[in-house]
Amino acid sequence: MSLPLLILSLACGDAGSSATTPEVLSAAASKTTIASFEALGAHILESRSEITTAREGVADEVIQEVTRLRWQDDDHWQWVRERGESRLSEVRVFDGLAWTATGDAALRRRPDPEPLRAALRLDADPWVATVGTAESRIGYVEAGEEEVEGRKVWRYTLSLLPGVSGGRKSRDVLAVEGQVWIDQATAVRLAGDLTVQTKSRDQTRSTHLRFTVTRIGGDAGVEAP
Repeated sequence: MSLPLLILSLACGDAGSSATTPEVLSAAASKTTIASFEALGAHILESRSEITTAREGVADEVIQEVTRLRWQDDDHWQWVRERGESRLSEVRVFDGLAWTATGDAALRRRPDPEPLRAALRLDADPWVATVGTAESRIGYVEAGEEEVEGRKVWRYTLSLLPGVSGGRKSRDVLAVEGQVWIDQATAVRLAGDLTVQTKSRDQTRSTHLRFTVTRIGGDAGVEAP
């Protein structure tokens, strides 16, 4: 069942149903995509990640990245990725016209925004980028009802579930910890602070991710090229 259909089924369930329980919302949130983020209307999705890669006999490598998606509507959005103080890439769609840039280069006009929209739906969710195949190993423990950006949310604490890796090419998951806040109305993850530690051969990687969704329904501040 797609996420929009699942949300509809939650809304239409009878009064005695348990369909709106936090467990169901967390399951729906595992299928969140940029398309389902659109259910929020205009918003800003900002993430900060620190990836530490350790290998015996070699100094740890630490990479810090920031991503920022300003979403007003399908024809007005801006997605920027930064590493340290430098821009890695930027995609901008304004009045239905598309521009892209890498590094410090100026924005260049692109003939068709649709491939950029498709790439956004695949790559822009920081949760998916961090968790990857470890999703099935994440346990959710209900920690109460709160508010984020004036919206009712369920807060969960996260932990590592027992099990085996997702496949031959996936990393072994050593540890998961943190919290996530899930919107009750849309099952979208509105905020999170999590650390995922994985191991592959002689390499251990720890990724600390923090993300927030703000300005929901407001002016996302998309800049004209």
